[in-house]
Amino acid sequence: MYRIKKGKITLIGTIGISFVVTFLFINNSSTKEETSEAPHSISPEIQAENEKKRKEVEEIQMLLYQENGFFEQVNKKLKEKGYVFHMLLAIYSKDDIRVKYILANKDVTESAQEEVKTIFYELVENTNLDSNSYNLKVGGSNEGPDW
Repeated sequence: MYRIKKGKITLIGTIGISFVVTFLFINNSSTKEETSEAPHSISPEIQAENEKKRKEVEEIQMLLYQENGFFEQVNKKLKEKGYVFHMLLAIYSKDDIRVKYILANKDVTESAQEEVKTIFYELVENTNLDSNSYNLKVGGSNEGPDW
């Protein structure tokens, strides 16, 4: 059995998690719309909208996870500062990207939260991304996603 070291996030693992989150989001939204129409049919308009959302999320993922891309740069900076962490990501659209860093080796003090946020948003600016698209939270190892 494979073991993942605490605080280590692999690119493939994170992309896999992102795809699962994306699939669940698209599946959930299509299920809600499906129940208001015929029980087992999805209109072509809903299918087209779901496909559009899926492609948008894939494009965002490719941008964020490309080699030496945004998340690789953030993770490198955080590791240089001595942080051991896990990252959770939910992409709902290009304008609604939710990120949570769970710190495993440091107390989640206000100064630690500010340092992580500063690193994150400086790299958002440096890579010409829209800072308004990101909702960033920093928490401790006993917390999960709370968005």
